[in-house]
Amino acid sequence: MTAPLTAEVILPVSFCETLTYLVPEELREQIAPGCRVLVPLRGKQAQMGIVMALHEALEVNYKLKDIKALVDHVPVMSQTQLSFWKWIASYYACKIGEVMMAALPTGLKSEDAYKAKTESVLYLSPLYRSELSCQELLHSLQTKAKKQYLLLERFLSMKSEEFAVRKADLLLLDDSSPAALKALIDKGILEVQQQEVSRLKVLQADENRLLQLSPAQEQAYREIHQHWQTKDICLLHGVTSSGKTEIYSRLIKEVLAENKQVLYLLPEIALTTQMTQRLKKIFGPQMLIYHSKCSMNERVEMWHRILQEDGPLLVVGVRSSVFLPFTRLGLVVVDEEHEISYKQSEPAPRYHARNAALMLAKMHHAKAILGSATPSLESYTKAREGRYGLVNLTQRYRDIQLPEIILADINEAKRKKELVAMFTPTLVENMQACLQAGEQIILFHNRRGYASVMSCKECDWTPHCERCDVPLTYHKESHSLRCHYCGRQYPIPSSCPSCGKAMMASFGFGTEQVEEALHQLFPQARVARMDTDVLHERNAIGQLIEDFEQQKTDILIGTQMLTKGLDFDHVALVGVLNADTMLNQNDFRAHERAFQLMVQVSGRAGRKGRRGRVVLQTRDPEQPLIQRVLHYDYLSYYVDAMKERHAFCYPPYCYLIDVWFKHASQAKVQQAAQYFANVLQPLFPDMVFGPFEPAVAKVRDVHIQKLSLKIAPSQSLLKIKDYLCGLQAHLQKDPLTKQVQIYFDVDPL
Repeated sequence: MTAPLTAEVILPVSFCETLTYLVPEELREQIAPGCRVLVPLRGKQAQMGIVMALHEALEVNYKLKDIKALVDHVPVMSQTQLSFWKWIASYYACKIGEVMMAALPTGLKSEDAYKAKTESVLYLSPLYRSELSCQELLHSLQTKAKKQYLLLERFLSMKSEEFAVRKADLLLLDDSSPAALKALIDKGILEVQQQEVSRLKVLQADENRLLQLSPAQEQAYREIHQHWQTKDICLLHGVTSSGKTEIYSRLIKEVLAENKQVLYLLPEIALTTQMTQRLKKIFGPQMLIYHSKCSMNERVEMWHRILQEDGPLLVVGVRSSVFLPFTRLGLVVVDEEHEISYKQSEPAPRYHARNAALMLAKMHHAKAILGSATPSLESYTKAREGRYGLVNLTQRYRDIQLPEIILADINEAKRKKELVAMFTPTLVENMQACLQAGEQIILFHNRRGYASVMSCKECDWTPHCERCDVPLTYHKESHSLRCHYCGRQYPIPSSCPSCGKAMMASFGFGTEQVEEALHQLFPQARVARMDTDVLHERNAIGQLIEDFEQQKTDILIGTQMLTKGLDFDHVALVGVLNADTMLNQNDFRAHERAFQLMVQVSGRAGRKGRRGRVVLQTRDPEQPLIQRVLHYDYLSYYVDAMKERHAFCYPPYCYLIDVWFKHASQAKVQQAAQYFANVLQPLFPDMVFGPFEPAVAKVRDVHIQKLSLKIAPSQSLLKIKDYLCGLQAHLQKDPLTKQVQIYFDVDPL
């Protein structure tokens, strides 16, 4: 008797890891790990799942339900991919079903969601494919049906070796008659078949687009290969505009020549249009671009192409690209590896795409390169310790100098009453000089809206969102107060609801107010704003970038979007309007992010053979981090930051896990959080912090508590995560706390 065959099935649920089902006899020979199946689940209609593993069991001691149907006869996932999913679930302390929900394109999550695109193709009937029979047919039509004769003659002039022509192509010709075509089909002379076609645009390459490397780039390129002899990961620390992309392109070309696949990660596709355009010109039809703007069907097509195609392939994408079904991965490139956009915050899995991509490369025995002008402290530490190779590229391409940074003291300008709106005299003078010379300007301010807050000058009452624990931001364009967490808008009160006085005023400034001030100061200048308030439409970012590239805009104001890899040839000046707001954050990473943002945005100035200039406005010019930015001194900044991290035991000197608790009842949230803390504190003395309310303690009427756990490198991270998951499971069985949402954020940013 044949032993029963069971299948471990991954389901898109968060209450379990996998469920076991019995494989019916008729499916034994066809089913395999990576195939989609339909299974019963809790009395619901059939649920789509993925087979993770198959087991032969001599005896099953409990009643198993049968798999209802096999959706795929060929797996839609590789075994390596399944192993990668398991690693994601284990490392980031979530369920593998949550990984499945994030990883699979929507078109693969149900049996009939994906619809292949087809087109009508015309074939000449086999009866008329010989030269003699074809000539007889033409002669007959010429005398009896002139229009059919002309159309068939055109068909024969266009046909391929398979006697096939696209119906749409034939009907595009002048004087083509749909009626004549129908007659030819009805007579059986032409046959119509539906043929599957790709929705993906075929990109064209320019064979001469691979640029010659400069001596500095050539040296960096050789050093990367040297490091790869002994290490699989290399960090390329290259200043802004040093030509890191040209080095990546050379490395990619080599890997593609070996008939392998390459994953090129970018923080945000919409803001890296220039990068993708450059890569298209080099790699053309060998390149796919995977991101949220792709349609559901396009994503499924890319999935199948990556899984099934034998040829070389470059996939350029955002963080979710790590879940694509690579089969011959040879190289992973993580550009701007420091970017926080690589970290998924909601929903689970809360993974970091950089770290996940490195694990993916390891599973495929592939090489990896991380690149940045301002590497994360974690990556740079691993490189300094020898775990990664480290290559420094200190020269800008074509020997263009790094921009000159000028500090402008806001307090001094205020004291002398020289401040014009939010601009110091130094910045105003430099903007005037640029505009007169026909050069472009970028102004950076990491706060959108018109004013940071509105409050009463008499009693200090400040309007807050009714659903969220945050003050409302004033937006002048919509004449409203807006919550930046739930999006709700409120009317502006004419008088203070607290004291009744008509003394409401706005304080602080956002990008909207900067735009208004520029129109008043430079009425002839063409000003544009780049923040999430103005970029709702699909092509808005692309149009804004294109206008600036073509010099249709003189001054571009923006938030941190401006720091993400944009290159503009005619930008002579960058202004940072208030460096201090980035420093004064209640977060141990605040200074790291501030340094990265200021250096990255400074790098937007001075391209195309000219040295640029940066005016950095601050209330404290002597602040140590500001001085590090002034001299582009990453190494000194790194030493300072690491001393601070060591003193307070923060990463990379420890692992960090945040535990989050959310519920509509504040009491239940507090009870669950306190239980966790009470259990953990004796086990990890002095390493459990909280529970406490985060800076925003309520969002959309949901109360939030958090506790943080520091874990020494010598401790077993896996065992601790297993213990935390056990506590989570215990609380979710308790009637008092089972409705509280509890989740973990491993390596939070």
